[in-house]
Amino acid sequence: SSGQGDLGDLWMLRCDSAATGTASWELVAPSSEHTLIARAAATLSPVSLSDSARPARLVLFGGYDGGICLNEVWLFDTRTAVWTMLLPCTTQQAVDVSVRPDARSGHSAITHNGSSEVVIFGGATDDSV
Repeated sequence: SSGQGDLGDLWMLRCDSAATGTASWELVAPSSEHTLIARAAATLSPVSLSDSARPARLVLFGGYDGGICLNEVWLFDTRTAVWTMLLPCTTQQAVDVSVRPDARSGHSAITHNGSSEVVIFGGATDDSV
């Protein structure tokens, strides 16, 4: 890496042995057709969905691409290395896609409710970056 600009790579640290304290880094090459925009100050949160008892997916939200703040939501499956863009939805019949957080970067995020929900807080908008 040149050390300049935002990065769009994904690395996984595999803790090989807790007893010996060894670990190794692996560059993850996504197998999906989607290539994410490189970004800074986004959050990546582990989530569990109904088909898995332990978190095997990561939710990426927001960030700053060097020009604008983003409010995209992406799901990364660590088992298949596939990125999927998540679209806003509701249980109501009429879907109001305007009900979602403003684009932001530098926010905080944490999983909640058994790791099936992601809560975000704060951050900066395009006007304050």
